[in-house]
Amino acid sequence: MIKLVDLHKSFNKLKVLDGINLEINKGEIIVIIGRSGGGKSVLLKHIIGLIRPDAGHVFIDDVDITQLKEKDIYKIRRRFGMLFQDAALFDSMTVGQNIAFPLAEHTDLSKKEIAQIVAGKLADVGLSGIEDKYPSELSGGMKKRVGLARAIAMDPEIILFDEPTTGLDPIMTAAIDELILGIQRRLNLTCVVISHDIQSTFKIANKIAMLYKGKIIETGDPESFRNSENPIVQGFLQGIPEDKIISS
Repeated sequence: MIKLVDLHKSFNKLKVLDGINLEINKGEIIVIIGRSGGGKSVLLKHIIGLIRPDAGHVFIDDVDITQLKEKDIYKIRRRFGMLFQDAALFDSMTVGQNIAFPLAEHTDLSKKEIAQIVAGKLADVGLSGIEDKYPSELSGGMKKRVGLARAIAMDPEIILFDEPTTGLDPIMTAAIDELILGIQRRLNLTCVVISHDIQSTFKIANKIAMLYKGKIIETGDPESFRNSENPIVQGFLQGIPEDKIISS
C-alpha cells in the first residue's frame, strides 16, 4: 500500500532522511522506532504528503504522490487519518464538535447524520456519551481516544500515529495499545506508528522498522528484532548509550 524509495530530505544542510527505503503492506501495523530527533516525524509527514522530499519517491497504491499537484495530494490525503502526539484537539470546541470537524468541512452530511457518526466513533473508542465535554475536562488518555475517534471519523484506510502513548501511565498505555489493535482489526486499517515505547512496540507491531542516521537499518517482525545481531538495534532496545556500544 505504501512504498518509500530512496527518500532524501535535508533542512538547512542538516540531512534528516538519507535514502529511506521501506514498504508497508495493506492491513498491517508497522512501528517505526529510533532516537528522538532522528527524523521519524519527518518521515511520517512525507507519507501523508505534508512535506516533499529533496529526492526519492512516495508511492500510495502505486501513485507517486511526490509528482502530484497539491489538489491531487489532497485527494490522496483524505484516505488517511492521523493521531497527533498531543491529540491536537481544539480547546474551544466540545468533544462532539472536534470529531465532527472533518465531516462538517469535507462532506455534505446533515447535522443529524454527523451526530450519528460522532456517537458511533466515540463508541468505537469506548467513550460513549461525552459529546458535550470540553478537552480541558478530559484526562490525557481520554484526549488520545477522542483524537483517535476524530482520526477515524472519515473512515480512512490508513492511520498515522505519532507517539500515541507518550505521557501516559502504564495502565493507560496498555489501554491505548489494545485500542489500536482493536480498531485495526475491526476496520482492517493500515497503521503506521512512531514510538519510543519498546514494550508497546512489541505488543502491537506486525512489523518494526528502525530509523538510524537517516536510514532504515533494519526491518522485520518483532521476533527478528528481539534476536537481531545488529548492535545498534540491540543497544536501542536495551537502552544502552551509543558511545558504549561503539566502544565495546
